[in-house]
Amino acid sequence: MVQLNLPAYSFNIKKEKDKYFIFDQMRKKYVSLTPEEWVRQHFVEFLADKKKYPKSLIANEISIVFNGLKKRCDTLVYNKKGEIVL
Repeated sequence: MVQLNLPAYSFNIKKEKDKYFIFDQMRKKYVSLTPEEWVRQHFVEFLADKKKYPKSLIANEISIVFNGLKKRCDTLVYNKKGEIVL
């Protein structure tokens, strides 16, 4: 994968039949290692490591209702009350 303008982090990556997977700590499972997923995993680590958001308050691939429309968010950060803050 390409070098990002984020700190380098160590990820759990595995290969199965010519396909790579990365472990998503938020979803607790391996997901296909795509360029989008590569950026998402780096960004989540950046939020936790550098910005000090607790990983327990970060979620990936979450459905929300916004203005009456069901949408999917790549990454959300909640406060301790369960309200979306980022």
